[in-house]
Amino acid sequence: MFFLHLLGRRFPKRPRHHIIAEAKFDGELLATDPIDHVESPDFTQELAWELDKKGLQQHRLQRTSIKIQCYAVDTSNSTREAIGYVVLDIRSAHNKQVTSKAMLIY
Repeated sequence: MFFLHLLGRRFPKRPRHHIIAEAKFDGELLATDPIDHVESPDFTQELAWELDKKGLQQHRLQRTSIKIQCYAVDTSNSTREAIGYVVLDIRSAHNKQVTSKAMLIY
């Protein structure tokens, strides 16, 4: 199981906007709930994907990455503007055994 905790810094404050983050891994897209567009946004949500050990090993061998894209959403008309992204390599994640599943934490 992958868990991502997202924290931002140096975002320009935009009072009429929210920020959402979308992360894509293994063909599945997960998104956070909108949060206020402030200088240091803290997404107090976790995005999680569940894998077995064999699947995790396969992704590590293939050097699979997770792309996290951030969007500013205008609250008056719901238009989305891409404001940045980060790509994470799952090989750098910490592995913690949870029953028969693997958990990776960034």
